[in-house]
Amino acid sequence: MKIVYFGNNLFSACLQHLIAEGHQILRVYKNSAPHDTSNIDRLCGNNIPQSDHKPSLSELNELILLGAQMFIVAEYSHLLPITDVSYAINIHPTLLPNGRGPTPLPYLIKSPEFSGVTLHKIAADFDSGDIILQAKIAQSSDESLTTLMIKMHLEAVTLLKVFFENVAKHYQDARSQSDYTHWPMINASQRVLDWHLPISNLKTLIRSFGHFGVIIKLNEKLWKTTQVEVIDYQHNLLPGKLLFEDNNLLAISALDGIVCIHKSSISAIENQNDNK
Repeated sequence: MKIVYFGNNLFSACLQHLIAEGHQILRVYKNSAPHDTSNIDRLCGNNIPQSDHKPSLSELNELILLGAQMFIVAEYSHLLPITDVSYAINIHPTLLPNGRGPTPLPYLIKSPEFSGVTLHKIAADFDSGDIILQAKIAQSSDESLTTLMIKMHLEAVTLLKVFFENVAKHYQDARSQSDYTHWPMINASQRVLDWHLPISNLKTLIRSFGHFGVIIKLNEKLWKTTQVEVIDYQHNLLPGKLLFEDNNLLAISALDGIVCIHKSSISAIENQNDNK
């Protein structure tokens, strides 16, 4: 089948599977920086044309004239215009209709009952198309965004395999959505470690952002860190007090524990207003 693919690294295993199965990928549209598309670049190599701009309706229609039968969207920033392509599907990392929105993974750490992958038709609004197939993903008690993302990466391929067993029937049997919930875009302020919070809250926050990191405030400046260890510890110190520092480590008091930050994982946030 001739396919046009849209996406970044999160579901790149789907693109890898399509190539391995012998489908002809006419073009890949990838997200522009700061999205990570390294896997997409590697898979396309010099053989599959790539674009990092939002495609116009006329551009997509030209691809349909070239024989494109299916559009597959997998974690892509832009909403595609509605076309006459035979099949247009999106892969979304929640169990729709719950969890519409551009950044659902952090929410799923607190709402594991909606953890899964949905394959649905592309519609005029984001994440609103008829549901074709779904797969629930069980979460562990210590699940993080990072580990959940890898599960999504694998499960999306499994779902795609089922879809391609009988594309026409699955597409025709899709069911409409109703009573949806929308989870808004996560902003930087929601990633800040507040030293006045209990350690249990900080643990959840750290798991919710995984390898993307959380934000700390030091010397009135904001920094991103991806390596944080926290532990319960009863003390009489004020939250936010620097307990220890050497070339490798920072230790700071929280409300009822200690937060240890590996300096090698700290990077400056260029725009200090990003959390406003």
